[in-house]
Amino acid sequence: MFAAGLLSLFALAGTARAAEDECPAVGNIMAQSITPQRGFTYAANSIRGGWKGENPGATESYLNKVKFTSAAIRQTTDNGNPVYFVACDYEGEGKAGVRLTQRFPIEAKPAGSAWKDNFCSASLNECAFKVD
Repeated sequence: MFAAGLLSLFALAGTARAAEDECPAVGNIMAQSITPQRGFTYAANSIRGGWKGENPGATESYLNKVKFTSAAIRQTTDNGNPVYFVACDYEGEGKAGVRLTQRFPIEAKPAGSAWKDNFCSASLNECAFKVD
């Protein structure tokens, strides 16, 4: 009886939906100066690898001045091979801006309620996506 219960549990787990991903919250983004004079790199951890970005012209990290504004599901090529990624934009007043991207082995799919044509400009959870 116990074994049958475990098998049922594993069967249900196998049919569960893939977890949704989101762009990182600003508080989870780390900034590091490229040089003492200018430029910053940005990173955020993820269960799928990590988010990366840079702003070579930034004179400060901008993380205390920006908020999430949009996400986009994109595809490009690298040496003729498809590259799938999601880009997350964070904006503030003036020149304050940060973009993070993360590559995926397959194309991400919109999962949140505010996506239109692979672009979303709403809250983090409304811009959630899935990579199955």
